[in-house]
Amino acid sequence: MIKSIESSPSRPLLGMSVQLCRAMHWTAVSWSLLAIAGLALASPLDVLDHRPGGAAFEISERPIFMGMFVVGILLALKWEIVGGIVSGFTASGLMVFAYQQLKPTQALIVIVAFSVPAILWIVIDINDNSRGVAALGLLLAIAAVVAGAVVASNIYDDLFGPTHPTSSASALPESELDWIWSGAVSQDSFSVTARLDDDDAESVRLMVASLGDFSDGTAGPPVTTDDHDIARFTASGLDPDTLYHYAVEVDGEIDRTRAGTVRTFPAGPASFSVAIGSDARVGSNGAVFDEILSTEPLLYLVPGDLHYADIAKANVGQFEDVLDLTLTRTGPAALYRSAPVAYVWDDHDFGGDGSDGSTPSAAVAHEIYRRYVPHYPLAGPTAAIYQSFSIGRARFILTDGRSARSPVGMPDGLGKSMLGVDQLAWLKQEFLEASESHELIVWVNPLPWISEATPGADDWGGFATERAEIADFIADNEIGGLVMLSGDAHMLAIDDGTNSDFSTAGGAAFPIMHSAALDRPGSEKGGPYSEGTIPGGGHFGLLTVADDGGLSIEVSLSGRNWLGEELIAHRFTVESGR
Repeated sequence: MIKSIESSPSRPLLGMSVQLCRAMHWTAVSWSLLAIAGLALASPLDVLDHRPGGAAFEISERPIFMGMFVVGILLALKWEIVGGIVSGFTASGLMVFAYQQLKPTQALIVIVAFSVPAILWIVIDINDNSRGVAALGLLLAIAAVVAGAVVASNIYDDLFGPTHPTSSASALPESELDWIWSGAVSQDSFSVTARLDDDDAESVRLMVASLGDFSDGTAGPPVTTDDHDIARFTASGLDPDTLYHYAVEVDGEIDRTRAGTVRTFPAGPASFSVAIGSDARVGSNGAVFDEILSTEPLLYLVPGDLHYADIAKANVGQFEDVLDLTLTRTGPAALYRSAPVAYVWDDHDFGGDGSDGSTPSAAVAHEIYRRYVPHYPLAGPTAAIYQSFSIGRARFILTDGRSARSPVGMPDGLGKSMLGVDQLAWLKQEFLEASESHELIVWVNPLPWISEATPGADDWGGFATERAEIADFIADNEIGGLVMLSGDAHMLAIDDGTNSDFSTAGGAAFPIMHSAALDRPGSEKGGPYSEGTIPGGGHFGLLTVADDGGLSIEVSLSGRNWLGEELIAHRFTVESGR
């Protein structure tokens, strides 16, 4: 400390003069203030280059580390060694997060910015004390650095680390494609989206075959890749309920390495299973994807939070990076090649925790979704991503609870909406038409439906007026055979309809299942749920429909873990009106 420096022994331990120590002290203070200011401005100026999903560094950890570092500065004004220890602890913890979430060069800049002041303060105090005191101070500083790294690593693992073992799927060798997946399946068609590894391809076509060796394959017309080497294909004129193999042909060569399969949907009554999973951490490669694949689902439904990137800025590169990572992880990629997807976003893959239609990332999220995801027809290029399709006598209705919603802080009523005017009108019309033409209606709604009316809540309890309007519509129009599939909450949960009726006079009860989290820490939201809740990671759901064309359809809801164990279940019967 400066006061002790002036009264220090004539022969300081490290031989540094009072003037040099004073200069180092104020250099450390000035450096610290610049580091704090730089980190504070990094977000609005968008100068930090993140790894995929690294935006969480901006949102969650930065204010904590900045606050701790300010404490270190204040302590160092009087006690350099104390300030150095606190700053060293902070810098070490920051190093862990920076290394994990920033690209190498950016991480190094942040680490140096916060490490140098701590080192200077420690050196000053060592110089000013006896060997014994200096040794003790140095040991404490080293212990603080180690403790900071250990604490930060544990926090990081708890917040962002895997929740269960890694997938056993083998990595594929390099090929003409980086990734491929399918979706928008119907009785006679499906869509495929793929990213080419090389932008020099002259001819890119989709090959579809009944045989895995593609000896009976038929190639579609050539397509043009976009500026990001992404190609979109549609295969049509197919037979119902038939397994097809698909692959991308690049300049006359079929990429068999990343070939996939799709079963077209059946025509008429049919039995089938659909897997449901949401809430996966960025870069997740958990064994849960292997278990989902082993159930051989006709379709893989994702009711939000395909990843947890929390990108709250209009940054195209960050959205691309995180989706490229998501689609190339071995476990998920194996699932996506073998089961078509139907996917709508929630907050963490749309624009950040609790995001709504006003998030700055909205336009980019829409652009990237339409470019990357094989989806069913949408209302328009910037409309919410609601969509629907049929499997046998079941109608699936997917709603978007983010991109058209009013701000959460807006008072309920007075036009506050989770779905927006257009989507709400579409949902009602879908309910009416489905009730006339289908026996089972599956509403895929990412957000918790069962919750107390609470101003500002980030679920249907914060939009209680609109929820009651929908429930009254269901009751008034006698919409039967309805079941809801949800995600968002990091839990498996099922309600048999006991707690789901929010209509004015009753008559709108239906079963609900939450299927999460694929790979995020456990949490519970909403409720109560008649069958209980099981929070945790490594979880998914399975909807099984047994329909032989008779007067009833058997429906099974099953919540499972990565070991294939059924943790929660509910079974019910839908009576046919036709």
